[in-house]
Amino acid sequence: MADRAIMTAIGENGEIIDCDVLFTFKNTATGKCYIVYTENTVDENGDIEIFASVFDPDDKTLTLLPIETDAEWAMLEAKLAEYSRAKEREGDNDENNQKLKEDNADA
Repeated sequence: MADRAIMTAIGENGEIIDCDVLFTFKNTATGKCYIVYTENTVDENGDIEIFASVFDPDDKTLTLLPIETDAEWAMLEAKLAEYSRAKEREGDNDENNQKLKEDNADA
């Protein structure tokens, strides 16, 4: 991950947790800003756990607030699916570029 944004959080037991920020955005309908992040932990199904919260970009301490409605969760799930598709396309491009480099090295 080249341009990796890190958020430092304090866990329930006071431990310091470095989280990768996947993306942030402001929703004009709700007027809220959202942050989607991961601690890079794996759940019982082997999937990387991803979290989302509301935040105030002007808050220097980055207080994370809960998502309040099912509509917000649905909107976040759609954004996450969009993000995943973009990352897959990016990965495909990286693989194609690597293959092209390998093919050119053989020439």
